[in-house]
Amino acid sequence: MSNRLGGFIAGQNINASIGTFTAVTSPTFTFGSTQGTPPVGQAVQLATTGTLPTGLSINTTYYVISTSTNTCQLSTTLGGSAVTFTNSSGSGTHTAVTQRAFNPYAGATDTVEYLVVAGGGGGGFQNGGTGGGGGAGGLLTAAGFAVTAGSSITVTVGAGGASRTSSANGGNGGDSVFSSITATGGGGGAGTGSAGSSGGSGGGGMGGATNAAGSGTSGQGFSGGGGVNVGDYGGGGGGGAGSVGSFPVGPAGDGIGGAGGAGFCSAITGARVFYAGGGGGGSFIAGRVGIAGPNAGNGGSSGIFGSVAVANYGGGGGGNGNTTGSGAGGSGVVIVRYPQLNSAPALVTGSPQVNYSDGYQIYTFTSSGSIIF
Repeated sequence: MSNRLGGFIAGQNINASIGTFTAVTSPTFTFGSTQGTPPVGQAVQLATTGTLPTGLSINTTYYVISTSTNTCQLSTTLGGSAVTFTNSSGSGTHTAVTQRAFNPYAGATDTVEYLVVAGGGGGGFQNGGTGGGGGAGGLLTAAGFAVTAGSSITVTVGAGGASRTSSANGGNGGDSVFSSITATGGGGGAGTGSAGSSGGSGGGGMGGATNAAGSGTSGQGFSGGGGVNVGDYGGGGGGGAGSVGSFPVGPAGDGIGGAGGAGFCSAITGARVFYAGGGGGGSFIAGRVGIAGPNAGNGGSSGIFGSVAVANYGGGGGGNGNTTGSGAGGSGVVIVRYPQLNSAPALVTGSPQVNYSDGYQIYTFTSSGSIIF
């Protein structure tokens, strides 16, 4: 069977037009419409029927580093400095093109794979005692999610839950959203007089008389671990996307905080990464730090603050130790990927990181925005 289709050999590279532009005021390129403006991360080459403004050249690959409505800036490297040019329109009609492997089935994708992780809960603070670790943000992931070409999809990245320096539960994390998919923010770790808060994963219980943990959301995360209320008590670990938070271990009253629940390992970016680990519970005794799940915050010990979870992994914050403060939860993340052979999105806002791996184009949102396929 011939592999020639419409005059092209299937698999050969062709120049696909993105849209015409003008380049008058350096370093801004102006396109005819918002929909016709290439998205952040798109690789483009410039073509013209006349001459380009001085400083620009054909047969050079540029990358879109920022967009605003129907304008953008380009760089010769991903994430590099904007290219500059002479403030002159040159002559002729200028067009931005992208090289693509010709495929009769290529075009806008109709399904995507997603990973949506909410913000983790903050660690709890118990005055003179030990707070529970914050629960991880809820995590949802699946392939084959249907999308409609031309329709704008909202992307929301949840913030991490607040830390505490006085007696209170840690703040719950914010929800993360992709289209109809909503991951629930992690529950805050327990402070004085209350149980850990419920959320995507539940906050750990405090060390003391009220030591109950918060519950996780089914399909998104697990419950926190309860605290210990005897001797040099310790706070329970926050729940994670992979397992429940731990009850403090060791001899009764030794003051070691419970470990945070395990995170969930995803390779959606092309590398194995753990997301949504639970925060460690606080420890009453100096030097005995509650251990967190992956990318979450460790629980504090006497004289040491509970640590803050790593941003954009959805981990819980560490609970307080004795009189020190607790740690904040980590913000969430939304990651979307689909085959590289399909068209790049028609429009993206929110400045996601764009990379390519294993035949996929991957969009990682660390702040809220939108995407149109």
